[in-house]
Amino acid sequence: MPETKQKNRRQIIEDARRAALEGDWDAAIEINKELIARDPKDSAAYNRLGRAWLEKRDYAAAYEAYSDALKSDPANLISRRNLQRLEHLRSSDAESREAPATEFPRTLVFIEEVGKTWVDELVNPSPMGELADIYAGQKLELAIDGNRLVVNDAAGRRIGEIEAKTAERVMQLMGGGNIYEVYALGPSSASIRVILREVHHDPSLADQISFPRQIAATRKYLRERDDLRRRDEADFYLDDEETEEEDTTSEGSESDDDGGDENENLDTLGDVDPGEDDSNAI
Repeated sequence: MPETKQKNRRQIIEDARRAALEGDWDAAIEINKELIARDPKDSAAYNRLGRAWLEKRDYAAAYEAYSDALKSDPANLISRRNLQRLEHLRSSDAESREAPATEFPRTLVFIEEVGKTWVDELVNPSPMGELADIYAGQKLELAIDGNRLVVNDAAGRRIGEIEAKTAERVMQLMGGGNIYEVYALGPSSASIRVILREVHHDPSLADQISFPRQIAATRKYLRERDDLRRRDEADFYLDDEETEEEDTTSEGSESDDDGGDENENLDTLGDVDPGEDDSNAI
């Protein structure tokens, strides 16, 4: 039988992403190593390799992978932030703690829905050394503490809070029967970004939207986009008009030239060698 056709780079990248989504970190390591063998400057493959080593709690290998990513792409924020995270992990007792089981959310969790999701950084976050353990995709827990909506990890450690205005509305709707989930999206410069999602809307709150500010922001974006589109179209039509005016002017100029001194035109024609190719004269 003929050998199976070798996979192209895009297919291998898809395999690497699938392995990570399924939590098969051994496979992810091997697949990304294959990509790096093909292209030793593939910073994205180094980042995925670093993530896989992180999940296996091999911080030395992860540090090396992210360092290689940064060498390939000095502006790479993913590798830079993860190296900072690893500095915290390596200086703490994280290696001695039992690795929590990686819990992968449903695929649709990270898709933003107008009025039903809210993406933001946590306020009053824990020190970066503690946040370093939080990985993208980790399911977090919401807890009400007085007038604050606190976010904890699976072990009950407080990692930050939802900002006050959003927290006030969500707590009110939770009291009415709504249910929300929160997932980590990834570290920021001094905190962590999360996505807060409505997963159950109580019938008694049918006329109340969880995140009206998101709708307002979306409408503003759409208005700005429409304004930009109309402005672009106006510029297009204006350019057409200017082109037409230029064409008219050019035609007028040619008419003026045609009405010039006939003798001068005859002299010019007389300079052309009858044996010369017409195309060279034009």
